Formats: sequence, C-alpha cells, structure tokens
Amino acid sequence: MTPFEYINGITFGSIAGVMATDLESGTMKHLFGLVLFGLLTLLMSYLSLKSRRGRKLLEGDPVIFISDGQILEENLRKNRLNMSEIMHLLRKKDVFDISEVQYAIIENDGEVSVMKKPEHQNATKQDAHQQSPPIPPPKPPQIPMELVVDGQIIYENLRSIGKDGKWLMNELKRVASVASIRDVFYAAMESDGSLYVDTRKDEV
Repeated sequence: MTPFEYINGITFGSIAGVMATDLESGTMKHLFGLVLFGLLTLLMSYLSLKSRRGRKLLEGDPVIFISDGQILEENLRKNRLNMSEIMHLLRKKDVFDISEVQYAIIENDGEVSVMKKPEHQNATKQDAHQQSPPIPPPKPPQIPMELVVDGQIIYENLRSIGKDGKWLMNELKRVASVASIRDVFYAAMESDGSLYVDTRKDEV
C-alpha cells in the first residue's frame, strides 16, 4: 500500500464515520464531501497513470539502499531509516549478511526487494543436475555480530567475542583504512570470522 492509498483509506473512513454519527448536520452534506473526495481520488489516480511526474509525486520512486554489499547512508537518511530497521527488513527476506546482497530496494509500498550476489543465490534444479558428486554439508552459518552501528561501538557484542576496542580499531584500519570510528557507518563480524565494514564515504 502506497502512502497515497493509505491516506485515501483513512480519509474515506473518517468521512464515512462522521456521516454515520453526526445526525444533526444532515446526510447530504457529508455525502457530498464523500463524492467530491472520491472524484478527486479518481483524478489523482488518472494523473499517476498518465504522467510519470504525477506518479512520482503521489507514490514516490523505489530507493536503492544497498548496492554491491555497500550501505547507501544518504538514501537511508532521505527515507528516515536506521540500521535496526534495515536489518529487520532484511531478516524478513532471510538475509542476515549484508555482504551477500547485490541490491536491496525499498519499494513504493514500503516493502523491500533483495537481489543476492550470484554466489549466494539459491541453487536451481538446473544447477543441481550440473553439480559434482555430493560433498559433506557445511557447518550451520552463524548470524553476523554487529560491532559498529552509525559510528558507535557495540561494546557488549565486542566483549562477547573476546575482543576490545583496540583490536577493533586495528582491524578497521586494516580492512577499510579508516582513521576514526566516526568514519564507520556499520561493521559486523561475519560467520567466517572476517570483518564486514561499510564506511560513510561509499563509492558506487
């Protein structure tokens, strides 16, 4: 449901509710308002159907917030989203590791579409027929451990893996060449022990 549809639903419900409860003003007054708003809604729908500019104004555009494993912080800010909300939306799509994501897009209706990188996509039946003899199953994957969120160290998670702030800064400098923790938007310990780092200065 787009914001335009959501507002329409609330407005129609409000007018109908007032019409049902306000017996003193008369039904025709509220019925006129209901019909007028209905015509306005049809006009807006027609405008969005015929005009891309009108459609963008009423419904907005899909927004990419992850590209090639990089978080696009500016797009998050424009849509008033934080990392907790992003991780929640990704987990609903069975994505626990940002580095596996090729593209993640917020659609007009608020839903999230995710395209994983080819090496992390589920195997198809065709792939199964082309596979070599079976190999032992891998160890169950672990959920990545968040260590930095929006320039702040999550010390509780850092202690849970037996590390300290000095170790983290050394790793951040080694992996992403950052000079300050404020330069890091998000960092997490991957299931394989490697460090995923997204800095505030993305190059996409």
